[in-house]
Amino acid sequence: MKYTFVVLLITLVSNAYAHQPVMDMAPRWNNGYGVQTRVEHANSETTTWLEGVYTFKPSLRMTLKVPHSNGKTGDAILAMPIKRYKNVGAFTSNWGLTPSVRMPTGGGSKWDAGLSLSYSAESRKVYTLYDLYTIGDTTGIDINAGLVHADGKGSSWFTLWDITAKDSDSGQHLLTGPVLVYFKRNIIVRGEYKFEAYDDDTQWDGNYLSIGIGMVF
Repeated sequence: MKYTFVVLLITLVSNAYAHQPVMDMAPRWNNGYGVQTRVEHANSETTTWLEGVYTFKPSLRMTLKVPHSNGKTGDAILAMPIKRYKNVGAFTSNWGLTPSVRMPTGGGSKWDAGLSLSYSAESRKVYTLYDLYTIGDTTGIDINAGLVHADGKGSSWFTLWDITAKDSDSGQHLLTGPVLVYFKRNIIVRGEYKFEAYDDDTQWDGNYLSIGIGMVF
């Protein structure tokens, strides 16, 4: 069944700039789509993201991410992930190039362009992701690596470790911590907690927590 062919794909500050829905997973079939919501707590502020993805074909997608915080809508991010896959037996990998634009839907007038270069790979037991990106005045890298625990009945756990580093006009910071992902058929749940390993950023303070749920069809 096509729902079993959900694969891990290819986000820094707020995990919104680089990662792509759904929960770093997406439909791998033509005309597939997915939706998700994530609640993040960082910098003493809670933000709810509403995100969606549409797959024209496995190599081309369109994604939209809209943040809500303190009763207000923030700047939305529209992106076009372009993927190149390689499948050998139970091993799958892909390179991704993702141009994006951050739109002033929060009431401002500033537009920002972005670009992400990523690589991810998954075997029966191991998953890795490397994502280098830039958007506006921010440049960052995000790394996920860990184990895959499949039950052989269509569901899997992913126990990962994340390293997130960012450089911007306000300074630099480094976050790291565990990520837990569960998917069964078309439902995906993701939770992550990252603590502050280095902070020389005037606009960053404290640790990061995110919990989300998504569906693909």
